[in-house]
Amino acid sequence: MENSNKVDKYQGIIVLVLLMIVIIPAIILNTVDISPHKLIIQDDIIKVGVKSFKVEDIKTVKLLEDININYRIKGTKTLNYLRGLYAIEGENQDANVYIYRNKSPYIRVEFKDGLLIYNDKNSSDTEKNYEKLVEIVNINKYKK
Repeated sequence: MENSNKVDKYQGIIVLVLLMIVIIPAIILNTVDISPHKLIIQDDIIKVGVKSFKVEDIKTVKLLEDININYRIKGTKTLNYLRGLYAIEGENQDANVYIYRNKSPYIRVEFKDGLLIYNDKNSSDTEKNYEKLVEIVNINKYKK
């Protein structure tokens, strides 16, 4: 009878350890956003991640070869990308950042009420998005 209790105890411990081995990584992977971020331009709205901006609120669009991020205020920071609200060196306001690390160039979009720093994994995609944004800004200036 004692051996049966010991076996039941060890089986319970083994089941608990196996559950921890499965559950803990599942929780961690569930909280990490591994999906790529993408700049979407629909009608008069620019969307990236959970943020959206009005095209009419764009003040300037610049293509930068380098960006100096000071620190994260709110968001995600991994080995591959930065997403969220960050303090940017040389800026007088915090920026919504959606960038892949060490993948220049970067698009800097200044809005009436915010700042966006963005890039794609592929530099040619970043340049195409930059050209689309410049075209949109020029069209809006022409409309005014």
